[in-house]
Amino acid sequence: MTRAIAIGAVLGVGYTLSPLTVIGCAALTALLYWAARDLGPRERTWFLGVMIFALALRLAAIAALFLFADPARPYANFFGDEELFKSETVWLRNVGYGLPMSPADLIYVFDDVGRSSYVYVLAYLQALVGDAPYGNNVMNVAVYLGAVAILTRYMRAVYGGVTALAGAIVLLFVPSLFSWSISVLKEPPYILFATLELICAAEIVRAPTWARRIAAAAGVIFLAWVLGSLRSGGTELAIAGTLVGVPAGLVATRPRLFWASLVAVPVAAALVLMQPAVQQRATKALQDTAFLHWGHVATPGYSYKVLDRRFYSDVGRRNVYTMNAPEMARYTIRAAVAFVTVPRPSEIESRSMLAYIPEQALWYAIVVLLPLGVAAGLRHAPVVTCVLVAHGLVASAMVALTGGNIGTLIRHRGLTLPYFTWLAAFGACALVRWSASRQARIGVSPTRSIHGTR
Repeated sequence: MTRAIAIGAVLGVGYTLSPLTVIGCAALTALLYWAARDLGPRERTWFLGVMIFALALRLAAIAALFLFADPARPYANFFGDEELFKSETVWLRNVGYGLPMSPADLIYVFDDVGRSSYVYVLAYLQALVGDAPYGNNVMNVAVYLGAVAILTRYMRAVYGGVTALAGAIVLLFVPSLFSWSISVLKEPPYILFATLELICAAEIVRAPTWARRIAAAAGVIFLAWVLGSLRSGGTELAIAGTLVGVPAGLVATRPRLFWASLVAVPVAAALVLMQPAVQQRATKALQDTAFLHWGHVATPGYSYKVLDRRFYSDVGRRNVYTMNAPEMARYTIRAAVAFVTVPRPSEIESRSMLAYIPEQALWYAIVVLLPLGVAAGLRHAPVVTCVLVAHGLVASAMVALTGGNIGTLIRHRGLTLPYFTWLAAFGACALVRWSASRQARIGVSPTRSIHGTR
């Protein structure tokens, strides 16, 4: 009885100070309980230990932001974009209340630049619980950790416990994703809904009944719409990833059809690309992405260039719409290489860029292990592997062709990690198993040779 009263008092005080903190942590606790409900004692200890440690680090970072905030400002932020995002939620709530506002604030509230439906969600939450500039940070932490818990649970059933835990550790502690998860930005809810969409896409094939498969397909359509409302390109990523990944998974489960498709698909793609209408659409799409790339190059910070030199003059941004086929081919190849290699350690120019090296080293390891994971995954779980690869490649293409700022590239490249991390972890496990079996064969062969000599 005394313990229950003490817990209730603590929760009451906590809810009074920050309602969203209590709501978010309570929802995350329930989700973690579900994710760990049938794990073995040792695996449950590892899983909950990693998740609790990740939560503690994030809460400590938010507490430090609160404690060391500038008293001259209404609230502190981790990123520059975050200040506008927090302000928009308050302004939008005030519009709903009918409170008087300055014309400038009204313009910013309904500006199409950076528009996201998540602003409306946060505005509604603050209409319910009051101003929560730091409670929103905690809510995003709960959303992101919930997404990782759901993915870990699903990937454990597909690739095994070791792969699932290794992938979770990467997603929880890689610096760029850690920074996202403690911010009041749209990335945490985007990762959550992308997780649910990925699972629905895989379940179109893996679900045991047709009713569940139809429900999964409907889920993909709905979640694709939600992703598009959260950030530009979200709908296209979900639909393209599903339309490519699901058929590829079906083909991969049939060896004869798989080998035939290796010939048929490139031929069909070449025939489609020979059509003038398709060529015009592809050209326009590449020119549009080059236009966005030029804008990223011109933003403050460290940038990199993938277009031909003539397009970086003062009037070059509009000149991207005059690109010819060889220039577009060079642009595509350079963008793909830059996506994988930038920032190159040999090109580090300042102390601030040294902070990118640890995550870049991890990224290189993921790139190296990814083919091994795909090869092993096609044998072990072809449908999920193909869906992961398709979504990851579509996200990579969107980021690679539009990127031009190093900081933005690293931030947006994180969109591919929820897809590629599991395959890289599975590739690492496959490499360890292969190495162990090879050492076992090497250890046994001399014994057999000796016995044979006898």
